[in-house]
Amino acid sequence: MKEKNIKKQNRNYSLRGVKMVSHQLLTHDTILELLPHINTEQNLLFYSYLTQRKDKAQYVGQFTNSQLTAVLAYFSELSFPAFSFFRVEDRDIFFPELIAFTRETIQLDESAVCGTILCQQDLELFQSFGLIKGIPQRFLTMKHQDESKLLESNIAKRINENDYSKVIDFLHSGEMRFFTRSELVDYPFLGIKESEDFIAVGGYHFYDSQLVELGNIVTRLDYRGRGLAKRLTSELTHLGKKLSPDVYLGVLANNLPAVRLYEGLGYQTTTELSIVNFTLSTTKI
Repeated sequence: MKEKNIKKQNRNYSLRGVKMVSHQLLTHDTILELLPHINTEQNLLFYSYLTQRKDKAQYVGQFTNSQLTAVLAYFSELSFPAFSFFRVEDRDIFFPELIAFTRETIQLDESAVCGTILCQQDLELFQSFGLIKGIPQRFLTMKHQDESKLLESNIAKRINENDYSKVIDFLHSGEMRFFTRSELVDYPFLGIKESEDFIAVGGYHFYDSQLVELGNIVTRLDYRGRGLAKRLTSELTHLGKKLSPDVYLGVLANNLPAVRLYEGLGYQTTTELSIVNFTLSTTKI
């Protein structure tokens, strides 16, 4: 992809051998040009940055000899600095320069602990420069494949604006790090109540005609083991299928009860990734 439709400020050039490397904030026009290059099944997170999060994210592009080769996207609405990394082409990436320029552009402290989801190749890239903090967690992307395995359940109700604060408190008590209020406001969100209290809730991370991903599914601790998550997941999947044939969810690989539950509802693993914490530190670069 040629260097065009980009903001002319924030320019940073460095000469590496015979290659000219530059970094710039990308405009929405350039971001839209990336969509045909995206394999959504392999890059669900980055796809969400280009679609649902496009108006709330910043995109730092690295150009080598005027060709866009990598993008590091930043999203500020989560409880931590959230990023998505994408290789536009399988070429050399000058990673130290990309990290340093991104940190300076978004004005993030080197010690800040950020989060992202990486494939094995990109995990090794981050590790090679000492950016990873802690132990990566294996993460599975699962796609729904067998509609006959879904339950015919209708115990969940659509959450309305009057219950938003209750739902947010419920999700925070369940330690849902990846929830944003816009997912509650803009997408369908379902809940199961006993009396006036929520005992299970769930919604979507992505929700458009090309791709749906379930998320934020939480059952209150003292109600687990009663099949509520299974019924709620079935209802969310049915609802998602009305909008898009491609319905996904993500789960930690070591959460075997959840993995088996989703497999029992017709989901199959399509991609194995890693959830990581990292810093934008250049001390080891």
